[in-house]
Amino acid sequence: MAVHKGRGFAAIEYPTGMNQNGDPSQAWIKVKPDGRIDVFAGTSDIGNGSKTIQSQIVAETIGVPYEWITYDNSNTDSSPVCTGTFASRATFVAGKAAEKAALAVRARILEIAGKELEIDPADLEIVDGEVLAKGAPQKKISVSDVAAAATWTYGELITGTGAQLKPYASIVEPETGKVDLSPHSAISYASCAAEVEVDDETGIITVLRLWQCYDVGKSINPTLVEGQIEGGAMQGLGLGILENCYPYYPSVEHRGGEFGSYLTPGMEDMPQIDTIIIENPSADGPYGAKGIGEMANNAQPPAIASAVFDAVGVWVTELPITPERVLRALEANAEPRRIGKLVIFDEELSINTVGNGPVKLEVLV
Repeated sequence: MAVHKGRGFAAIEYPTGMNQNGDPSQAWIKVKPDGRIDVFAGTSDIGNGSKTIQSQIVAETIGVPYEWITYDNSNTDSSPVCTGTFASRATFVAGKAAEKAALAVRARILEIAGKELEIDPADLEIVDGEVLAKGAPQKKISVSDVAAAATWTYGELITGTGAQLKPYASIVEPETGKVDLSPHSAISYASCAAEVEVDDETGIITVLRLWQCYDVGKSINPTLVEGQIEGGAMQGLGLGILENCYPYYPSVEHRGGEFGSYLTPGMEDMPQIDTIIIENPSADGPYGAKGIGEMANNAQPPAIASAVFDAVGVWVTELPITPERVLRALEANAEPRRIGKLVIFDEELSINTVGNGPVKLEVLV
């Protein structure tokens, strides 16, 4: 009986967004008379940081400080359409709609600033809340003054709208199933390596360390990205060794009546997590970003299964990898009982062996 250590890894790919004309998002932006920016979108923030990310996209695209942005997704009456927070699309699809709306606002700010400065808008740029003449930064006007001029001089409201929709893949070849457009706009890639300890007497698995490498396209907010990956790691840990719904799901028969009977990872289960972010920009995402939300918990279970195999030499092919399943796999993999015969001087010996244990000789005469 011993505790064995093993390592394993797994690699995955994951699509971003949906297809077939069912994945639209829209955004509307207005500039208030003091230059502050209101963003209206329908994306629900469920802890994925979509409000922060889309506000960053708008601030960067227009050229104003992040603190100037107010993001409103409070209700469907005041916000434009967003089909939802799913399919890892809140940054990739909805963020692209916000970027397009911000580009429209930026263009209108430059037009009005051009009138105020008497400079061609093409020769102007916006940097940190100020409109500057390219090559002559001393000629400038603040975005706040531009917004005031739009309101009080020109009688205008500076606004911009944006929408993102993947075209429908309409033509399907019946023989091959091939479509005329790719079903996904971006594919993300990830890998995970796991280090585990397995007790071959109890079957208990302890995950010691997870190394994770994720292609996120562009890390718009590295802290949020790392948070998604590390949170996904804990979910993947639960899927790999603790959380079990089958065979009762969706029936509630024979299941615990309290949440405490459903095993999820706690802080004491958290291994050391090392995260590597790779930026491989997507042509379709805002600033090259791809989705990261759902794929963050996909790679850990197979990596843990590979590490268990490396540790004790058995594959557990059903998740979660519980102690009972480890012990059953070890038992099934044990050497079978062997019975041999040996004849010496016309006396027959029966040799009975069990596994690798001692050999017992019985003389049959």
